[in-house]
Amino acid sequence: MEPVELHSEVSAPAEPGPGLGVLEKAMGLLNIVSQARVPMTFTELLRASRLPKATLHRILATLMREGLLRHDAYTRTYRLGFRLLELAHEVWSDFDLRLAAQDEMVRLRDTFRESVLLGVLDGDSVVLIACESPGREEPEPLPIGLRLPLHASALGKMILACRDPAWQSRLLASGPQKRYTPQTLTEPTALRSELDLTRARGYALEVDEWHEGAVALAAPIFDIEGQPVGALCVRSRAERMDLPQAHSLAPALIGAARRISHNAGGQFTSIEPNDAPPEATAAEVRCVVESRSLLGEGPVWSPRDSALYWVDILTPAIHRLDGPSGHDAEFKLGSMVSVTIPKASGGLLAATPSGLMAFDTDSRRLTLLCHPEADRPGNRYNDGKCDRLGRFWVGTLDMATAANRGNLFRVEADGAWKKMDSGFTVANGLGWSPDNRAMYFADSHRRTVYRYDFDLRAGEISNRQPLIVLDATDGRPDGLTVDEEGCLWVAVWDAWRVSRYSPEGRELMRIKLPVPRPTSCCFGGPNLDTLYITSASVRLSGAALEAAPLSGSLLAVQVPGVRGLPETMFGG
Repeated sequence: MEPVELHSEVSAPAEPGPGLGVLEKAMGLLNIVSQARVPMTFTELLRASRLPKATLHRILATLMREGLLRHDAYTRTYRLGFRLLELAHEVWSDFDLRLAAQDEMVRLRDTFRESVLLGVLDGDSVVLIACESPGREEPEPLPIGLRLPLHASALGKMILACRDPAWQSRLLASGPQKRYTPQTLTEPTALRSELDLTRARGYALEVDEWHEGAVALAAPIFDIEGQPVGALCVRSRAERMDLPQAHSLAPALIGAARRISHNAGGQFTSIEPNDAPPEATAAEVRCVVESRSLLGEGPVWSPRDSALYWVDILTPAIHRLDGPSGHDAEFKLGSMVSVTIPKASGGLLAATPSGLMAFDTDSRRLTLLCHPEADRPGNRYNDGKCDRLGRFWVGTLDMATAANRGNLFRVEADGAWKKMDSGFTVANGLGWSPDNRAMYFADSHRRTVYRYDFDLRAGEISNRQPLIVLDATDGRPDGLTVDEEGCLWVAVWDAWRVSRYSPEGRELMRIKLPVPRPTSCCFGGPNLDTLYITSASVRLSGAALEAAPLSGSLLAVQVPGVRGLPETMFGG
């Protein structure tokens, strides 16, 4: 019989030294048996353990007597014993996450007809503590107690992404991680970008990273303090599930993980959008680019290029919609990008978690301009715009949306920057009045659009006051723009609309949209009379996507008699 292939990152012990104790030898044998894909014979154990034959006989006899191993006399093979389950039950008797998760795991298994896994962090790996199988034969079944790598598994990446930056840095500082397949992310920079994306999305993806042909999706489970105690995972094969299908499972998976958090005494919030509002101004909304962007954002019209630039933060990618031809070009990036602004000197300014970058659209190279949040690795840049002297204003947020950790920065053409305000949770839309006396800035978490007094020449703000405050049942203000009459156009997340507000904050008009999660808007086209609207599909349930199949697309609407103001390029 050929040697059995071990299915783990833990290999058999090296040549035993004189100080190796009996307990260590026994644990080594248990690890070998647990990680083998099929039960092992004595000869296979002898070869794998490198123990003397007499020693192996004695340890096996002891492990069988204690119920830790079982021997099949017919096949002459060894497998794990039932005593391990009894010991595991004792470990979880005080706080049984498995019990809290059981109903949700069964529901997901029956809904998706795929394996559903539950894992917890243990040291520098994830331990699989529960599994619900759909009954079909799996080529690589995962046994309870298996340890999964943090960097290469969906369960591991999800928990790692939710840990504090210092803990992440400790792991990444250890150097390149083990490579399991050609797709495994091993370098610290690539892993950091992946963790940023995972945290921002709210779920982790694993495609060919631990096992070739495997696809997995994981969502976090939190305790009452918001710390990750585990993760829930749906695991499939590439021939049954492609990437768009995997993304579409995220809302149901996240919802189940949040209910488990609630069942176990942790945090729970709803992720479903509000129903479409019945009252709205009749307007023809057309789809300009039909896509399933996870988080379309940051539209900005460039008169110089006769083009609209916008981003998908979570793919991540920069889009360029050519005005005359209507062609949408996509520039894939290796890290998140939350907003792009045309530069007066050519190319774009792009906001990434690693800093504000100059992006060359020809070479597709990113060059660091500055990084105002370099000392806050848990923060990322979000929405941003240029004032009429070409200075870039950008807000930041904590990637786990921790309260009050976001800031507002002003950035000069040479990269010099200044923190202008702080204490925001989800810093978002920006805009200026036509007379440059007011600046507007949204905090989506607080459902508030603020108004500042603005000094254009000095680039200073003061006297922050709430201008628009949305009701708790009425969505959240996201991106915004200002028209030539000084009215604000606000994309309202989870409310199926954009709304027009007077400079005094009174709602004047609602335009109903075919998507629940519009994210931002801007005026564009040769006459600045087309309102372009980006949208998101991230974390929408299957039912929500059925009701709104254009979610993630770029939309446009023309409102008679309404025109926008030209946006300023970075650097003037």
